Amino acid sequence: MVTVPLFGVHPALSELPSINDGIMCVAKGKSEKGGNIYLYTSLIDNASMKQKKPVTVTINESMTDVVEGEVMVFNKQQETLTVDAFGAAMPPEMQPVGMATTTYQGNYTFTGKTKAGTPVSFTLENNYRIFKIKHGDKSFAGSCH
Repeated sequence: MVTVPLFGVHPALSELPSINDGIMCVAKGKSEKGGNIYLYTSLIDNASMKQKKPVTVTINESMTDVVEGEVMVFNKQQETLTVDAFGAAMPPEMQPVGMATTTYQGNYTFTGKTKAGTPVSFTLENNYRIFKIKHGDKSFAGSCH
């Protein structure tokens, strides 16, 4: 029996986030009070970049402490993020603390402001895997899915 290698997409490449399918990005950091803060985008797709359709950034703060074993779950249809802890019966409560509308500026960068006027910008890097966001004077990094 002879084994013939199949030519196709390398498994690591097939796992890359795709703008064609739409991606959502999330970053986690700490608030000024030391609590967990999560920043996540609405769906980013070709129209977001080519037609400069708005992309929202939602800023949520966890109202309960989340232990090490946390899981973040995206729902692309509802454009939501759920944070859960291993073994927890319910996800920790999250309170929206801000929202910004951004538009594509070129070079994989989106900029905008929150309703309160705080500048927000983010850049997609490394084939849309890395999400670097700046909210006011704070910077966060995360990933896209």
